[in-house]
Amino acid sequence: MLRNPTLRVLLGLLVLLAYAAPSWAILGVRRRTAIVAYSAGAHHASAAASQQQAAEASQAAADSAAAASEAAAAAAQAASQPAAAPQTTQQKLQELKALYDQQLISEADYEAKKKQILDEM
Repeated sequence: MLRNPTLRVLLGLLVLLAYAAPSWAILGVRRRTAIVAYSAGAHHASAAASQQQAAEASQAAADSAAAASEAAAAAAQAASQPAAAPQTTQQKLQELKALYDQQLISEADYEAKKKQILDEM
């Protein structure tokens, strides 16, 4: 029938693979062992990804804590400095106009604040 020994071996392996139960040894490797090893490797990869995400989160928390401490230091420094001299009405209006020209406030806000400043005179 088959005279070539290589074809006989290949055919024998194919038959063995097709009819072998999952727990039987095939070519020195058990199917269950291979599946467990694969799933353990996948678990290890997800654990490594989780550890990396945790490290990134702790770095972000450290960065935000540093920014908060810098903001607190700036606020303390601003509180310790003497208050600036009060602005004149003209200075307030000029500052308000500059904000409006830069489109940082709307026309309605500009008019309302301008009226408030002029009413304080």
